[in-house]
Amino acid sequence: MHLNNLRLGQRLGLGFGVVLALLAAIVALSVFQLQRSGASVGLMRDYQERAEAASAWSAKTYLNISRAVAIAKAAGQPEMEAYFAPLVKQTSAEISELQKLLQERVTSEQGKAMLATIAERRDAYLAERKQVFELLKKADAVAADSALKERMLPTSQRYVEAMAALQAFQARMADEHVAEAAREIERARLALLGLLAAALAAGGLIAWAITRSVTRPLQEAVGVAQVIAGSDLSREIRSERRDELGDLLRALGHMQGALRSLVGQVRSATDSMGTASAEIATGNHDLSARTEQTAANLQEAASSMEQLTSTVQQSAESARQANQLASSAAAVATRGGEVVSQVVATMDEINASSKRIADIIGVIDGIAFQTNILALNAAVEAARAGEQGRG
Repeated sequence: MHLNNLRLGQRLGLGFGVVLALLAAIVALSVFQLQRSGASVGLMRDYQERAEAASAWSAKTYLNISRAVAIAKAAGQPEMEAYFAPLVKQTSAEISELQKLLQERVTSEQGKAMLATIAERRDAYLAERKQVFELLKKADAVAADSALKERMLPTSQRYVEAMAALQAFQARMADEHVAEAAREIERARLALLGLLAAALAAGGLIAWAITRSVTRPLQEAVGVAQVIAGSDLSREIRSERRDELGDLLRALGHMQGALRSLVGQVRSATDSMGTASAEIATGNHDLSARTEQTAANLQEAASSMEQLTSTVQQSAESARQANQLASSAAAVATRGGEVVSQVVATMDEINASSKRIADIIGVIDGIAFQTNILALNAAVEAARAGEQGRG
């Protein structure tokens, strides 16, 4: 299972899960060891109690043997027997309780064998002691002393040796158990240290792996963003990761594609605007040429109108002169009758000339009217060109 195929939450959950599992293992081992230590302490206490019971048994046995020897040595002194006999009986009962306790608590085969040997030697000792006491009751001091030295004391010695062996065995078992408990604690300490080292190593490795799986794609995303910010949209952005960082890289790739498309559209629009600007410049140039040509035509028309005006003025001057001539002719006609016919003839010619002048004036008026119309049309066309943006 590759970390890149896990979401960040799953990745962190896995890392914390492993760390918690190792922590749980450490706690479980600690609890187990504490339980074992508690059991060891309980068993050690049990061995200690057994050793103390064996020691008490041995001490009470020494005490009772000493009392029995004192009773035997004080033959013929009833007060000694009266004093020690109840104590011996009481101590024997206590010894019996200790013996029963040890028989119940000793579980090893060697310990049971020792207890059996002690019980056998105690029975033998008690039998010899009983016989000595019976001889003392019969006031047979010599036989009692002989039984004491030959049988009771050796029997008691063997009894005490068996008890000493049991006491030493219980003490040795307690010491061995203490040593074993110490070794067990040391093994548990080493196991805990090893598990702690493994947990630290695993936690460090998992933290490094998770950090590396997060920081590397983040650095890659930052590099991609810097490349895009540097106006480089040619780099392909792909990611096979299935986590949030892969989604981020793929989103950056989609953004780069959208920016590339947008830049293409802007470039196409810019090219279209350049073409339109060139066409507008060409149209403006043509319009400027046409405007200059129209202005030249207007100047020519104005010059023609000036010439026509001069001609009209000359015609008017001629008409005025003709009128003056007519007035002079009328005056001459009034002064002289003989020249009336000539004057009439001249007037007819003048009249004909006036009609021709009137015709000329009409033609001139028509030409002026047409010229005004042409100038008006040129002005209208120039105004329209200005309104349409071609001026």
